[in-house]
Amino acid sequence: MSRRIALLSNCLANQNAKVAEYEVCPGAVVPLLDLLRTAGFTIQQMPCPEMTFLGCSRWWQVREQYDTPGYRRHCRLVAGSVADVLERTCADGCDDLVLLGVDGSPSSGVTTTDHGTGWGGRPGAREVSLVAGKGVWIEVLEQVLRARGLPVPRVIGIGTELPGYAPVAEMARLAGFLGLAEVGGGGHAIDPERGRRILIVPDAALSQPGATAGFEAAGWGLLQLPPAGLSPEAAHLARDLVADQAEDYRRNGYRVAVLAGPESDLFARHMIDRGLAPFEVLAEGV
Repeated sequence: MSRRIALLSNCLANQNAKVAEYEVCPGAVVPLLDLLRTAGFTIQQMPCPEMTFLGCSRWWQVREQYDTPGYRRHCRLVAGSVADVLERTCADGCDDLVLLGVDGSPSSGVTTTDHGTGWGGRPGAREVSLVAGKGVWIEVLEQVLRARGLPVPRVIGIGTELPGYAPVAEMARLAGFLGLAEVGGGGHAIDPERGRRILIVPDAALSQPGATAGFEAAGWGLLQLPPAGLSPEAAHLARDLVADQAEDYRRNGYRVAVLAGPESDLFARHMIDRGLAPFEVLAEGV
């Protein structure tokens, strides 16, 4: 396993997790994943706390609305699962731990989040501004990592929610952050239309070049299963968080499938244990 670990905001591998109209491509931000793979990072996709709290049909909200005791408690639960995985992936040490957040987000902002007053009640036009600061989720995650004695990663905010988002310039900035001398091909075409297709993939597949290339090119968003070697309790929570997201997508008419393999069989049994029907199973190239 690589000793370079990347904690990835969920939506950077699955734009279906974004609140409606904030997606910049149908599924995964493929050039971003390719940069992480080229730099030799083991990718650990984090659950989306907004998605697991309010689902894929949630309204736009600002940081003030998410800054509640209940949401922070939920973020601590999700962050605990991230910490469980990090303890496993960094068990033999970690040379470089990075976190890719989403600047402009009320939850996942790293250097920039949003601010609005008078939000609440019937959805409608409201004033919103961007301010310096971290989103609620990033704040809580860093607190939990410190409390567990884990390293706090160096962070970068990918500006998909900022005005004037420029994919080529953003991927070049990420390449520099990752220590890559240059970035070939640049960014991606902005296509603000979510694919409404989700592929649940084995842990290792997200880090392997070409493992899910056909699905990524076809606009599928990716949800990563937890790694092997977690305690039974940690594995159960991690699978539950994936299942919570996937089941909400399915209830809202998205196509949800799993990539064929032993980990998919384990996940199918987990779904059955929850009293839910398993998802369809696909092979690469389908």
